[in-house]
Amino acid sequence: MEMTRTRGRKWLATVVFGVLCLICGLGATQAGATYAPKTAPGTNILTSSNPAANQIVSMPPTQLQLIFRDPLTSPDVAANMGLSLACNGTAVGLGQAQLGTDFKTVSAALTQIPPAGLCVVSWSLPDSSMGSFNFTSAVAIQTTIAAATGQVVTTDTTIPVLIGETIGEQKSPPRVGGVIGLLRILEYLLMTAIFGGLALVITAWPEGPNYAVMIRYMRLSWIACVTTIYLILTLTTMQQTSQNFLSSLNPFEWLSSLTSGSGIVLIFRFALVAACGWVALFPERANDPATQMPAMTLLVLMISTLGFSRLGQDVAIFTYILGAVHGLSVAYWIGGLMLLSRVILIGPGGEDLVGAVLAFSKHSVLAFGVTLFTGSLQIYLLDSASILSSGHGRLGVLKIIITAVMVFIVFAFKNFVHQNFAGDSSLTRKMAWRLRRAVTVELGFAIFALVVTSWMISTQPPKAVAQLSAPTATYAFREELRNDRFRVVISMTPGQTGINAMRIELIEPRRINNFTVKLIPQAIGYSGIQINVPLTSQGAAIVSGDGTFVLNVPGIWNIEISGTTTTGDLEKLATTFAVTEASAISTVTTLPTVVSLPTTATTLSSVITLPPVTTLPSVITLPPASTTVGG
Repeated sequence: MEMTRTRGRKWLATVVFGVLCLICGLGATQAGATYAPKTAPGTNILTSSNPAANQIVSMPPTQLQLIFRDPLTSPDVAANMGLSLACNGTAVGLGQAQLGTDFKTVSAALTQIPPAGLCVVSWSLPDSSMGSFNFTSAVAIQTTIAAATGQVVTTDTTIPVLIGETIGEQKSPPRVGGVIGLLRILEYLLMTAIFGGLALVITAWPEGPNYAVMIRYMRLSWIACVTTIYLILTLTTMQQTSQNFLSSLNPFEWLSSLTSGSGIVLIFRFALVAACGWVALFPERANDPATQMPAMTLLVLMISTLGFSRLGQDVAIFTYILGAVHGLSVAYWIGGLMLLSRVILIGPGGEDLVGAVLAFSKHSVLAFGVTLFTGSLQIYLLDSASILSSGHGRLGVLKIIITAVMVFIVFAFKNFVHQNFAGDSSLTRKMAWRLRRAVTVELGFAIFALVVTSWMISTQPPKAVAQLSAPTATYAFREELRNDRFRVVISMTPGQTGINAMRIELIEPRRINNFTVKLIPQAIGYSGIQINVPLTSQGAAIVSGDGTFVLNVPGIWNIEISGTTTTGDLEKLATTFAVTEASAISTVTTLPTVVSLPTTATTLSSVITLPPVTTLPSVITLPPASTTVGG
């Protein structure tokens, strides 16, 4: 009996001990859960997407593209992220999300056509970053439009459907680049003659408009400047549109052809130079208090346009400000030298000429210092470390050397003037001849610097990254691929089986050879396509939608882009895109009237029509990875 009680007590003690341990364990677990540090939610967000937020999509997208603010750590993050698409309440199938080479772009192919309606894209990353955005799918499935008489007129199937971009017959542009460069040098000289001459009248020589030679000099400079810029606009229009000279003389052709940033600045400069005739033809208006401020405003705006010659290029905004200040200082300095050489120092004169020479010798030192400072900063901003490895940078070094020589000449001229005019109230013929010879030497170096400047304008500095040119058609698929040395934009439409069109745009490098694009279906048993792109420099090539470029199988396709430069093979670019079955959407449309398509197309200056694409055999080996394509 005692033994039974002992065993019962032991059993009861064991049970009590186990219950206490269980309670302690649960309490510890709860405490750990309560007091353990919580993982902070992710902070990554989207900077852009394709389709964009709140965009109305008229053509079915072939992929989703998300661009994050912060780089993702590895491709596994993209593969494990949550990504969904629902349109009008219906889930749309998505392929495996893939991370781009910039580690910020995530792409996922659509495996089916999204229905029309409001589409919601939701995403989440393993670090708890999440978000969503909406776009509207306005894909028309089938349309029947009744005619005004109540009858239905079917579309004439003999009218071809235009896919992608169309370009007219390519014409080689006229070779007028050298003439434009020479006219640009003359343009700079004449603009500085107008500004510098009138600025010297305002600051140092108010008696100038009383001299007939001064009035004739200003009027001839203005007429020559207007004529020069008119010819530059005409030749630039010829170069852009391949038109003849007489057609390009029409100013209305400039407005439709020179639509780039530099073209708009050139047209605006011509308008300001023409407006400056109000003061250049009547120089006395520069001294009249009632008209002096409008005259100075016109002159400053005219010269400031020289600082915006690279408008449209991807350069720092501060570069434009420096360019405007640089242009003003150069125009005062060189324009004053030209006025001294051609007007003030052509013969003996009185006290007013002596005062003008003395004042300009002081002002020119300040103007030259500003010129040197702003010019050096501009070269640094545009070339930076590539100052010796780029053509623009080497020209900048040459300009710096020329400017260094002129430092000695500027200070020597100032000292000579102050030593010989100390206490003199008149300008003798001999002294005028000596000063004119010194001014002519300085002016010669300044003109040579302007020649180098004109040359530099026609080159592209390393920091002025080319901007993407907008295509003239809407593409269903468009993606930018890049690495350290290679940058290409691929556009394709409609992204379905059958006839397609493609645009291949080379942004970097500036020169390329053996430029090829390979499109390889992941489906086994189908051949790929190789496009030999006939580009050797920056520009765009078009594969027209005329039946030469046909995608024969739906599904995921791989794109591989390769090329070589003088320093060796470029690192290949790669991406994927989804091709949908063309029969998934019926495109039959009946129209009440027949729309006539234009028979002419605008010729693009940098667009090259590709020859028919080359279809690869069913089995090929791609160097150097020895990858077998097809089955």
